[in-house]
Amino acid sequence: MELDRKIARGKCIITISIALLLISMGLQIYRVYSYENEYEIIYESVDIKSMSKAAVAQKEDKNNIIKTIVHGSTDKGPITEVELPKVEKENQQPVTVVKEPVVVEKEPVQQVPQRIWYLPTEQGYVTQNPSYNHATALDISSGRGTAETIYPVANGVISAIYIDSAGALVVAVNHNINGQVYTSLYAHLSSYADGIYVGKPVTPFDPLGQMGTTGYSTGVHLHLVVVDCSLFDQNDGRCYDLNNFFNYTRQRQNEGFIGFGAVYYVPGSWWSR
Repeated sequence: MELDRKIARGKCIITISIALLLISMGLQIYRVYSYENEYEIIYESVDIKSMSKAAVAQKEDKNNIIKTIVHGSTDKGPITEVELPKVEKENQQPVTVVKEPVVVEKEPVQQVPQRIWYLPTEQGYVTQNPSYNHATALDISSGRGTAETIYPVANGVISAIYIDSAGALVVAVNHNINGQVYTSLYAHLSSYADGIYVGKPVTPFDPLGQMGTTGYSTGVHLHLVVVDCSLFDQNDGRCYDLNNFFNYTRQRQNEGFIGFGAVYYVPGSWWSR
């Protein structure tokens, strides 16, 4: 019984081996006869730069392939060189490419005019304009009353700090705007700002004092005079003292000069400078 089992097992192994061999040969034969051409070309190397020729390793026909599979032959046949058409380079002159400069058009820079003149208060409204009895002066009031700070209307130098004969607190500032001289005078102040003095350079952001009603006044307001002369300047015969200054302001008013409104647009009221 044991011997019969061994014989049966051996037959089974042989049958399986033969079946595997047949399957393997069938796959190889299928590979051979599945080629569309009579032979295949296997490229060993290609000179990409010149592409002038290619070395062909072998031309294998189907008979050689079958011999290799069945008999294990390794004879691949002679190497045959295939000449490809040579590409002759034409004599060409070197081409010089001249690149034109790229011109980038820049947008024109808009020049923002420098601001020169400012309103004398942060908030205010006009209560009286220049007139025959008021010369070139503006009267300006504010809802904030004496809390309203008075500032110069342009860059300048303080030329006078005084109390007039009626008791009004006054500050005067001389200006030189592009070679043209002006004087701005601020009257009826309730108090002077700290640190001011005659000869002090000031800007439109340096306080001169607070709005008030000192002197001849019917209420809290600023009496602003602007005229084109230089107060207390001995070289300016029009305005070298107060009498000449006020006479000149009346003269300029008669000539049509409207004070601060002649150099800057003054609205009826405002909430910022």
